Amino acid sequence: MKGPKELYFNVFNEMIPFNKYIGLELRELEDGFARAEIKFKPELVGDSRIQSFHGGVISACMDALGGLVGITTLNSIDDKIVTIDMRVDYIRSARNTDLLIEARIVRSGNKIITTNMQVFTVKDNILVAEGRGVYHVSRKEKE
Repeated sequence: MKGPKELYFNVFNEMIPFNKYIGLELRELEDGFARAEIKFKPELVGDSRIQSFHGGVISACMDALGGLVGITTLNSIDDKIVTIDMRVDYIRSARNTDLLIEARIVRSGNKIITTNMQVFTVKDNILVAEGRGVYHVSRKEKE
C-alpha cells in the first residue's frame, strides 16, 4: 500500500459524501484487498414488499470498494482512477440485513486495474452479489 492506511480510511469514510450518506464504512484494508460494511436502513430499500436493499445501492458499494482497492496500487496523489466498466450478478435479495462488501485486485497494470467484488449478509455470510470492476488509471510520470 503506497500511503498511510489511516488516510485511506479517513477519505473513504469521512470525505466522500456519498459513502457517508448511504452509511458505507471501510472496515479493513490491505494490499489488494478491502472490506466495508453498510447497515440496512429503510431509505436504501428497493423493494418495499420484502424490505430488501436496492440493487443500485449494492452496485454502488461494490464500485466504491473496487475503486478503493485500485487506489492502493497508485504511486502518487496525482494519479487518477476512473471506472471503465462494471458487471454485477445479483444472486439473491438482501432482505432487512446489514451487508459486507469485499474487493480484491485481479490484475493491476500500467493503465488498467481489474477487481473482483462480492457482497455477503453480515448475519449469516450468505452471498448476495458478485461482480467485476475495470478501472482506467492515469499514472503520473516518474521524475
